[in-house]
Amino acid sequence: MEKTEHIVILAAGDFPTHAVPLGALREADFVVCCDSAYAEIRNEKLGMRNYVVVGDGDSLSEADKRDLGDRWIQVDEQDYNDLHKAMEYATSHFAIHNSKFDIIGATGRREDHTLGNISYLVTFAEEHPGIELEMLTNHGRFCAMRGSRTYSCFPRQQISIFTMTPDVPIYGTGLRWPLDGFHARRWWQATLNEALGTEFSLSSEGWLVLFRTYEAKR
Repeated sequence: MEKTEHIVILAAGDFPTHAVPLGALREADFVVCCDSAYAEIRNEKLGMRNYVVVGDGDSLSEADKRDLGDRWIQVDEQDYNDLHKAMEYATSHFAIHNSKFDIIGATGRREDHTLGNISYLVTFAEEHPGIELEMLTNHGRFCAMRGSRTYSCFPRQQISIFTMTPDVPIYGTGLRWPLDGFHARRWWQATLNEALGTEFSLSSEGWLVLFRTYEAKR
């Protein structure tokens, strides 16, 4: 069986403090760091050996670039942000079918960046069908889905669903408030649901962004 490569993309939002994203960063086989997040790697002294720094370079000094050497990957294109550039590097160097990708440090600080980064999950899923991708925050994990999926969970885990296609119905079972063809026309309308047991299922013809907490509601 092929080994699954664990690839982390480090963005420039709030640096994680929770054990789950910190563990993902420290245990990753390879880290692709946005250039605006490089200071976090340097300051945290994480001791990572396998990493590159990707971006247009506007957040790095010339001394940083010299220190990085061939770990520095400059991408001057301006149509997409550094997170997209980092993901493109990751998916072009590691096979989708035997890799797991986690994005960390993508939330916090400016709210417009947070919302944009979360919505990028759908873009990445569209561009790379079959990718195993999550965004890990200090409170839980985001992922994008379309079609039918069943997820492992635990009782009282908090589940929030955001639809990117509000005219398409959502179906869900295993939740405190079941979804039977529900149309979430505003982002808040399918949030703050709750798992009842050890798995729940969702189905939609449109793209959904799903958030699951690390801990049960008390």
